[in-house]
Amino acid sequence: MLKRLISVFAVLIVVLIAAAAYFLYAPKPALPSGPAEASTVEVGGRQRHYLVITPARLQAGASVLLVFHPSLSSGEDMRRMVGSALEGIAQRENVVVVYPDGYEGHFNDCRRVASFSARKLNIDDVGFSKRIIERLAAEKKIDPERVYAMGVSNGGHMALRLALEAPELVKGVAAIAANLPAPDNMDCKVAPSPSRFIEFVEGTKDPINPYGGGQVTLFGFGNRGNVLSAQESAQWFAHRLGLAATEPQTLGKEVSGISAHQQDWRSANGHVRLVTIEGGGHTVPQASYRSMRILGATFQSDSVLESMWQLLAENNH
Repeated sequence: MLKRLISVFAVLIVVLIAAAAYFLYAPKPALPSGPAEASTVEVGGRQRHYLVITPARLQAGASVLLVFHPSLSSGEDMRRMVGSALEGIAQRENVVVVYPDGYEGHFNDCRRVASFSARKLNIDDVGFSKRIIERLAAEKKIDPERVYAMGVSNGGHMALRLALEAPELVKGVAAIAANLPAPDNMDCKVAPSPSRFIEFVEGTKDPINPYGGGQVTLFGFGNRGNVLSAQESAQWFAHRLGLAATEPQTLGKEVSGISAHQQDWRSANGHVRLVTIEGGGHTVPQASYRSMRILGATFQSDSVLESMWQLLAENNH
């Protein structure tokens, strides 16, 4: 009897390990081959770290793209996620790409309920972003009128914070897997008019950031408070900017049974876009790698990131 119980227990352990491997394992994306410059700047008495990727043929007046990582991650991790797509764009279009490191793996975003240390200590990540831009303006002669931000999850919320609180710093912002905090969870000092170019990229089967709005948790742990739906988030910015809706359209080809479509609101005053990944999860749409299955499906195409940059930089042309 004992031997039989031990055998059953051993089989269960093997099954659990196999299930964990299936849902949690994903090959780590390779770092892009180009050089990265590790830099530090002091903000609020703390040394803050970030990576800078400079075009090989940098010209004066370059644009800047701040790229914020998700929770429990780093700038280098974020570079692995999106660098192969974004840094190609940067080389072609004279863009300096910056990957900041959050404080203890997080950025201090607008969500009142969030309990990580960057939030509890009220870390000045808006000031961190400003210091980076000041440094780049002095050292690389970037154009401070051409600064943009994007991020994923917690990093997407950080990008939204800049759009809401510092529109004079960032002209355009893209948030992936991050809806706008609901009114009961909003803790930012919202400027009279936000950044004028905004994009949301949201998966309909995101297990963490609910596409239809509601409470954000990490699979039932770590309550981050309520967010608006993806549609309401885009409409909030469109209303603030006085933009009119246009006809929805398909974005690129269907990939592995997953499709993407977009809704735009635009006028001479700005442009807001919601990209919906049908069946997509809490993942970055890109062609280079597959995310952990526990986070949901990945739209494996660079078309979303390519069109994202085109929207953010509309006022460059």
